[in-house]
Amino acid sequence: MTVYNLPHDLLPAGSPAPTDVLIRSYASQQPSVKNRLVLHYHMINLLIAGRKTLVQAAGTVTIFQDEILLMAAGHTLTSELLSDDGQFRSILLYFSPAVLAEFYARHAAQLPAASAGSPLVTFAKDDFIRNYIESLRLLLAAPTPPSSEIQRLKLQELLLYLLHTNPAALGKFQRTPRASSPELALRQVVETHLSQPITVDELAFLCHMSVSTFQRRFAASYGQPPQKWLLQQRMQRAAALLHQHQPPSDVYQQVGYESHSSFSEAFKKAFGVSPTKFKQQGLVAG
Repeated sequence: MTVYNLPHDLLPAGSPAPTDVLIRSYASQQPSVKNRLVLHYHMINLLIAGRKTLVQAAGTVTIFQDEILLMAAGHTLTSELLSDDGQFRSILLYFSPAVLAEFYARHAAQLPAASAGSPLVTFAKDDFIRNYIESLRLLLAAPTPPSSEIQRLKLQELLLYLLHTNPAALGKFQRTPRASSPELALRQVVETHLSQPITVDELAFLCHMSVSTFQRRFAASYGQPPQKWLLQQRMQRAAALLHQHQPPSDVYQQVGYESHSSFSEAFKKAFGVSPTKFKQQGLVAG
């Protein structure tokens, strides 16, 4: 599967490394599912039309066109859904970790006390942000591309506004947590995404590992191959939810399955009865 390195792949072949700040528009008329990105820079996603889901090691977020997203550099899975009129449009601001570190250092006195960090932070659009997006659209549509200095100033403008209106959220992004060991990092990724429809191959990508390395380290940590362990955990969780009288049509999405039929097939193979029958037996026993 193709892996996109951003923002480097946005530049013509043979170009020098990207500048510290790069602003680009993006449009598509085709939905996409779990594209693989390696973000070398942090990114602000200014969504204009459609819906976007992003998966990183530390979590998953879905943004709508009334929101913007601040996202940390790293391995990312992205999926895009089109708007009702068949469009997906956004403006993306890529900026190096050094640029963000410099901004935080300069404005440290305005940031709140430390709190739990996150690599994915959303902000609601307001009139200022909508007008800001329009100003970027006009800049990018002009005959002459915006200079590096203008792009840097436009990033600073937005960061300063977010600092003014929502310093807690901006500070939260600064304190993105880091795992203390490779084993802990692997466990955090696996257990964060246990309830989501994610494959072993995708988990390996989020852990910055080849599939073979991930499988080896997983087995060393959990004592089982990943496929077997994930299935057991999902089936145990499903059984517990069914015992709580939740309908199978609600349960499958909570245990990492994308369809009711595939969940029912796996559940029957594990327990010998369908989820519906299992739930009925629990009601009789209760």
